[in-house]
Amino acid sequence: MAADLERIEAVIDLLPDGSRLAVDANGRFGVRTAMEYAAALEAYDLLWYEEPCDPLDYRGHAVLAEQYPGVLATGENLFSVQDVGNLVRYGGLRADRDILQMDPCLSYGVSEYAAMLDRLDFHGWALQRCCPHGGHQYNLAVAAAFHLGGCESYPKVFEPYGGFADDTPGQGRTVALSDAPGVGIERKEALHALFRRHCG
Repeated sequence: MAADLERIEAVIDLLPDGSRLAVDANGRFGVRTAMEYAAALEAYDLLWYEEPCDPLDYRGHAVLAEQYPGVLATGENLFSVQDVGNLVRYGGLRADRDILQMDPCLSYGVSEYAAMLDRLDFHGWALQRCCPHGGHQYNLAVAAAFHLGGCESYPKVFEPYGGFADDTPGQGRTVALSDAPGVGIERKEALHALFRRHCG
């Protein structure tokens, strides 16, 4: 933990004014370790504490949500309406602050994702609490279409498949939708070059 906190402090020192750090545990902690980290992370005013427990450990999330006053984020590894229903019923997450990160590309497409949003609405969750994981233009388009709270953005990561189209407009620290048709992969020259090399 000491090394992790040192890394967090180093990154916070590099952030521009007005930025807040989010920390991702990648679902690796049991409840006790997740709680220990949560207690240490309270001092940093994080944007969110992401995937502290295994994504299907609903009880672990519930225990953590009872104690941690900050924002929890999870859901990127949930693929179905049933998963999301179980998360909101048993995961103890708080609809007034926590973030749900289901990824439309991983969750059987946009029709399943729309059904997830319907289930969340039934349970009193605002769509603005959803921020699709994935950092690519398809999820950006879904976030805009459904009026979600945002979309993760990490250009140049997982290239050439991930990231945004070559001409995606950036506006300060945000990314806007292009006027070009499609979902972004149509205007990624490196991806087209890869397909040309390997698919003839």
